[in-house]
Amino acid sequence: MGTTFTSFYKNKSKELENQLNIKKKNIFELKKIKNLELKENVYLKSPENIQKLADKYLGKDYIYFNNEDIEFLVIDEKK
Repeated sequence: MGTTFTSFYKNKSKELENQLNIKKKNIFELKKIKNLELKENVYLKSPENIQKLADKYLGKDYIYFNNEDIEFLVIDEKK
């Protein structure tokens, strides 16, 4: 009877260990995908790449501004 319980719990713990390893692999894959997505996002958001994509897909009548050309409007909410 003791060996039956030992065998049962041994198999159960092995099963749980396998499930844990599968979860760890899934987490690792998701982290790799997240890292890749983050790099793609940073790459695509860079001003140079936005300009290239705009020239390619929006045509020549697309107008863009440099940071120096933009003036910020300050609104006084106290009035």
